[in-house]
Amino acid sequence: MEKVLDLNKTVAELVGEYPELKQAMAEIGFQEITNPVALQLMGRVMTIPKGVAVKGMDLSEVIEGLKRYGFSVMGDAQGCTGVGSGRGGDAFAPTNPMKSPGEERLGILKNLLARLSSGESPEAVRQDFVRNFKSVSAEEIASAEQQLIRDGMPIREVRNLCDIHSALFHGKTAEETTEHPHQAATATASPDIKSVPIGHPIHILCLENEELAKILDAAEKALTSGEKESFAECLKKMTGLYVHYGKKEMLLMPLLYRYGVTGPSGIMWGVDDEIKRELRAISQEMAADSMPSLQQRAAAWLQRIREMIYKEEKILFPLTLRYFTEEEWFMVYRDTLVFGNAFLADAPPWEDGEIWVQKEIAEEQKALAEQGMIHLPTGEVSVPALYGILSLLPVDITFIDKDDIFRFFVNEGRIFERPRSALGGRVENCHPAEVVPVIHRLLEDFKTGKRDSMEVWKKIKGKPVSVQYFAVRDTAGDYLGTLEVVQDFSKALEHFGDAS
Repeated sequence: MEKVLDLNKTVAELVGEYPELKQAMAEIGFQEITNPVALQLMGRVMTIPKGVAVKGMDLSEVIEGLKRYGFSVMGDAQGCTGVGSGRGGDAFAPTNPMKSPGEERLGILKNLLARLSSGESPEAVRQDFVRNFKSVSAEEIASAEQQLIRDGMPIREVRNLCDIHSALFHGKTAEETTEHPHQAATATASPDIKSVPIGHPIHILCLENEELAKILDAAEKALTSGEKESFAECLKKMTGLYVHYGKKEMLLMPLLYRYGVTGPSGIMWGVDDEIKRELRAISQEMAADSMPSLQQRAAAWLQRIREMIYKEEKILFPLTLRYFTEEEWFMVYRDTLVFGNAFLADAPPWEDGEIWVQKEIAEEQKALAEQGMIHLPTGEVSVPALYGILSLLPVDITFIDKDDIFRFFVNEGRIFERPRSALGGRVENCHPAEVVPVIHRLLEDFKTGKRDSMEVWKKIKGKPVSVQYFAVRDTAGDYLGTLEVVQDFSKALEHFGDAS
C-alpha cells in the first residue's frame, strides 16, 4: 500500500496515519519528533514544510529523504494552503502568504505612505487617498508597510510616522465601512473582531481597550482642568499597558512573523516601547513639575495611545483573525491565562478554550509521566522529577538551540512571561526590531567562541534583576545553544539590608 503524505496536514496527523514516519523524520534531521511532549505541543500545528523552514533545511532534500523511506508526498509544498481558515492553516509558513488585491492598488497605497514619510502634507495625501480608495483592508496596509521596509526605508522612520499613517486610514478601513471593492481580488476578507466568541483572546484585548479608553478620557479631563492628583491616579492605572502590550507583542506578533506578516508587528512593537518609556518619564516628572509644564507633552502622549488602540483594532487584530488557526488561538488563550488581564478586575472565560486547555494539560501530564530516566555523568533522574526540580528554581530559564530556535523555558521567577505558542519559532521574532541586531551579535560571538557568557544588571518592573547569557557547549566544545537565566535579587538585597 502506497504511503502518501499530505503536506497540508500537521506532523501529528501524519504520525497518527503512519507511526513509522516518526523514526524516518528523526533520522532525516527532526530528532525533536521523538519527544512525546514536543509532538503533542508543536506537532499539532507544525507541518513538514513549516518544520523545514524553521530548521533552515531544503524542502526538496527532505522530500527525497522521505521517498527513501517509502513515502510519497502530495499537497502544497510551500505549506501555505488553508491559511486563516481556522482549520489546518500553517503556523510557520516560510514565505509571505499575503495576497495583494491588485498591484495597482498596492502601488498607490505604498506611494501614499512614502509621500507621508518624505514630509508631504498629511491633508494633501489624504485627499488623494480618498480619491483612490473607498476602503482599504488590514492586509493591504500591512503589505504596503512591509514593502516600504523591504525597499530600504528604515523601520525607525516608518515607526516615527506610524501615527500619521493610521490617521490616513481613519474611517476607511474595511472594518469601518460596508463597502469592500477589493474583496473580489482577495481570497477572504479579514473576520470582524466583533464576531469572536466571549472570552476569546481578541475579545479580552478589546475589552481592555474599552477600559483603557475610559482611563484616557479621565486623564485628558484631569489634564485640561489641572487636577494633578486625578491625573496621577490615571497614570497609575495605565501601568496596565505593560500587560496589554505584552500580550500583543508576545502572543500575537511572533505568530504573525511566522506567517510572513512582519511590518505591523515590527512597527507597533517599537511604538509600544516608546509609549511605555513616556509613561515612566511623565510619572517621574509629575512629582517635580507643575501640571501646565506637562500638558502639551502629556496630551500628545495620550493621543498616541488612542492611535494605538485604533491600529490594534483596525489593523493588527483583523490580521490575526485572518491568519491564525483555531489550534493556534487555543494556544494563545492558554498563554493569555498566564499573562493575566490589563485594566480588568476579571475577564470571562472562553468555553471552547477552557475545554482545550484542560485536555492539553491532561495529555501533557500523561506524556511526561511516560518518560523514562535521563542518565547523566553525575547520576540519573526521571523526566518528571527533572521538570519538577526546574520548576522550583526561582529564576526564568530560556534555551535557544544552535539554530536560534526557541526550544524550552521555565519562568518561575516571573520576570519575563514566556508564551508556549512561541516555542519552535526563531528568537528574533520574540523581540522588537531594534534589539534583533544585538541578539544576532551575541549569538554569533557564542557560536565563534569569541565569548562564553554575558551578564546585564538592570531594573525590570522596578526590581533589581540579573540577566545572564551562557553559551552551552558539549564536552568537545561544540556550540549547542544559548541559555538565558533571569533572577530577581530583591529578596537578597532585603536580607542584607540594602534594598536600594
